[in-house]
Amino acid sequence: MSERPPEWLRRAAVTAAGMCAFFTMYVTQGLLPSLQSVFHASVAELSLTITFTTLAVAVAAPFSGIAADRFGRKRVLLVSLAGLGLSTLLAATADTLHGLLIWRAIEGLCIPGVFTATVAYISEEWQPSDVPAVTALYISGSVAGGFSGRFIAGMVTAHADWQAAFVVLGAINLLFLLLIARGLPASRGFAASQGGVRAALSGFGLHLRNPRLLGTYAIGFGILFSQVCTFTYVSFHLAAAPYHFDLKDLSLLFTVYLVGMVATPLAGKLAWTFGKRRVFIAAVALGCAGMLLTLLNPVWAIVLGLTLSSGGVFIAQSMATAQVPALAGKARSSAVGLYVLCYYVGGSVGAFGPAWIWAHVGWAGCVALVLVAQLAIGAAAWKIWDRANRP
Repeated sequence: MSERPPEWLRRAAVTAAGMCAFFTMYVTQGLLPSLQSVFHASVAELSLTITFTTLAVAVAAPFSGIAADRFGRKRVLLVSLAGLGLSTLLAATADTLHGLLIWRAIEGLCIPGVFTATVAYISEEWQPSDVPAVTALYISGSVAGGFSGRFIAGMVTAHADWQAAFVVLGAINLLFLLLIARGLPASRGFAASQGGVRAALSGFGLHLRNPRLLGTYAIGFGILFSQVCTFTYVSFHLAAAPYHFDLKDLSLLFTVYLVGMVATPLAGKLAWTFGKRRVFIAAVALGCAGMLLTLLNPVWAIVLGLTLSSGGVFIAQSMATAQVPALAGKARSSAVGLYVLCYYVGGSVGAFGPAWIWAHVGWAGCVALVLVAQLAIGAAAWKIWDRANRP
């Protein structure tokens, strides 16, 4: 039997997997003003570079868990990482927007296998007392990946072009693949599912008849809708007069995303004291206050508003995710898969749907739309989580 890697390397591999899961998902958000001059496309058409990816994630998410249950966590993780790295590299070969959209969709199909397999691997391969700390590393890695992918893409594009950005990101993904393959030993706690796809899907019907789960799925839709709408259209807002942000400025703007590394662990502690529902409502209030700040003219107010909005979204997401298993009761994996599907469909609509409002009303219209979404999910959570399980 080969020697197991040291603990620090195992944990570094988990962090790297978290980064890979979100490294390329929203990578074009800060590049949209630049891509507009390359492809001479409308804002609605360009927003599809996000929508195609998140929609593919939504479609593949419920089935990636089934694959990991059947074929093994590490195998699905490595295959997904290889597909993600190669499709990111090959996206650089696209010479039309339609070609880029195809590769972005393929990236999206590969992403769910990364996070579903990693989360399951953590729960099986570490002692229960270590699982929260290792999971926190994974979450921190995902936040860092979401920021660094946008940041690196913007900086590389500013000095070269968008194709070079995809080459760099694809190469980094493949380097992380080598680290993860070396750092994560073969599974010891995994037992392959014997029920087949039909048995794995049997819980879906049960969940779709659960009103509180359906409401929570709608909340997940609204959470990512708000986040993607905000960061997609604020890029156009700040690239236009009077701000004239360039690619470097827009890349630096995404540092506000790092607030998630603080907000997510804090949310768990707050929920233990005050309950998930109250913390969720506070998160919605924080997000709404942040969005209102972005309507002010000074750049510092917009950046502060985006920081508060991001913090609210990360806290809200952690609360909603934690509610799903409690509300499902049984067949919890499929319940989480359906939540992930609705969550990323919300992100897809958040990228493409507000394009008409942006074209006719501008940033103020996008802010109003996000505020409506936030108030709706706040009201839903207050009603349907009233007697749900709490810490």
